[in-house]
This record gives sequence, structure tokens and C-alpha cells, in this order.
Amino acid sequence: MNVQDTDLIHVLPAGPAATGALASRAVVAGGLVYATVISRREDGSIETGDISDQTEQVFANLEAVLSQAGSSMDRLVHLTIYLTDMADRVAFNHVYERIVPRPFPSRCAIEVSALAVEGMKVEVTAVGAV
Repeated sequence: MNVQDTDLIHVLPAGPAATGALASRAVVAGGLVYATVISRREDGSIETGDISDQTEQVFANLEAVLSQAGSSMDRLVHLTIYLTDMADRVAFNHVYERIVPRPFPSRCAIEVSALAVEGMKVEVTAVGAV
């Protein structure tokens, strides 16, 4: 696929979360939206509660960024889930099954030693159709 600069749409961060932002919230290219979301609240603080609380915030953020990019949760194609403890996968899945519409997108889960902000337990990279 040959993507021209004019085909790219960047969904930029807004509000307190935008301070020092080094990435777009999402990029739309070739009919797909690419987004990475963390458990950042609207006020810019990070949800560092248990994995269920963090997962709820991550999916609220994902839903918002997909909407800004002209997509939605039912248009998800793939998720990559980064967990600091693979044992949290069960609690993550309880939230995931409740929020993500069927048929589920393809996905993979990867355990990492740490994420960008201390206390974060989950980060999600998503690809969705526009």
C-alpha cells in the first residue's frame, strides 16, 4: 500500500494529556485507524487502581479515540495487549468481554516488565476499520 501524506489523518491529543505528548492519539491511513491507549484520565492523571479499573479506563479511552477517528469499537480489527503481569489476563478478559462487541477482533497479549508510567498495568494498541 502506498500511503501519501494527504491520506494520513492524525488525531492529536487534547487537554492536559496533550502536555509533552510525543505521539498522535491515533493515525488514520489506508482506511484503518491505528491507536495506542493507556489508562490516562481526562484530567491527565493515570488510573493506577487494580487491573479492572485500568482496563475500564483504557477501553473508555479507546472508544473515544476511535470515535474521533471516524471508527468505533465494533470496527476493531486487531488488539495488542501489553500486561505487566500475565496473571491479570483473567480480570482483563472480564472487562474486555463486556465492552468489546462480538465477533471479537484478533488479538495477542504480551507480558512486559514495565510500562511507561509507574503503576500502569495495561496498555493497548488497536487497529480498526474507518
